[in-house]
Amino acid sequence: MGKVHVIGAGPAGSIAAISAIRSGFDVSVSEEHLSAGVPRNCSGLFSKDGLESLSPYLDYRKHVLNPVTGARIHFDGEVFTVRRKSPVAFVCDRSGMDRALAESAGDEGARFDFGERVTSSFKSSNIIAADGPLSLVARHFGFPPLRKHAGTLQAQIPYAAEDPRMIEMHISNSRFPGFFGWVIPQNESYAEFGVGVELPLKPIHAWNHLMKLKGIGKAHKPRGFVIPLAPRSVTAKRHGGRNVLLAGDAAGQVKSTTGGGVIFGGMCAALAGRHAGNPRRYELEWRLRYGADLALHRMIHSFISSRSDAELSAFCRRIKKLNLDSYLSHHGHMDRPTRMMGPHLVAHILRNIGGVV
Repeated sequence: MGKVHVIGAGPAGSIAAISAIRSGFDVSVSEEHLSAGVPRNCSGLFSKDGLESLSPYLDYRKHVLNPVTGARIHFDGEVFTVRRKSPVAFVCDRSGMDRALAESAGDEGARFDFGERVTSSFKSSNIIAADGPLSLVARHFGFPPLRKHAGTLQAQIPYAAEDPRMIEMHISNSRFPGFFGWVIPQNESYAEFGVGVELPLKPIHAWNHLMKLKGIGKAHKPRGFVIPLAPRSVTAKRHGGRNVLLAGDAAGQVKSTTGGGVIFGGMCAALAGRHAGNPRRYELEWRLRYGADLALHRMIHSFISSRSDAELSAFCRRIKKLNLDSYLSHHGHMDRPTRMMGPHLVAHILRNIGGVV
């Protein structure tokens, strides 16, 4: 079926490579860093269902650090709690996952060139770009830009959580404008602390607030990353005799509510590998399969990011009166909100949150 050149050896790139090989393509992968999994740029929190969807490519159980049963979501003094008896998500060793996926792609026949930054010299007429939100490949081929981003800061900090199976989210548009703060226990002794704000705002003020809020006195130097908050309007095309497909963060296939991109990016990357020679088929299929869920994440994000802290606090009280904490504890889905919200339920909720409908 021909050759495929994958740019980027993160989860999306490695899954695209595996999928392309299984579809009969000869695959080479270029990665600008010297190994997969470097730098670590994700909290490693994934839903159990999302990890199961990637099971054809990865045995995630080997990389689990901490099971997660729920979340406490803070809205300016009001707390919304979602909890299950059994794990709904897992904190995983993200670097280990990246390396395992790259090794699996290599075992299936992909050729890796580490330390190779590709800007214009491509090894095939079929190209899959999984080179992140600042994708040089997307820029080279003139794809429309990603329009919305969050700037984040993250650090691993010694921390004894009251319940290491519960994560914390702090939503406040005065302190974390356009995104949120989080505490994700990695084990009983450490947690990842992180904040994000919508660019061009700077996240350092949000970081300082989270440190003060959680009583972290010692200075910790966080790492900064950029997360896309909406997909590109075009993610695949034929250009100058080449088929060029974008996958993962390069395409903006990310949950705008949380910034999580591994699950959706991985599922879309599998489609990119399968349809590496057919950009139109890839564009159509990933949007049909996952576009509605990603759009619903964007709608939720847009609603939350446009409200004052007082409005968010009132919103939290209202949804608790609707017993949505109990409903989501039983029927919630971290990745695919369309599976837990039928049209009538969505309309009912919207009629009760600030007169949106």
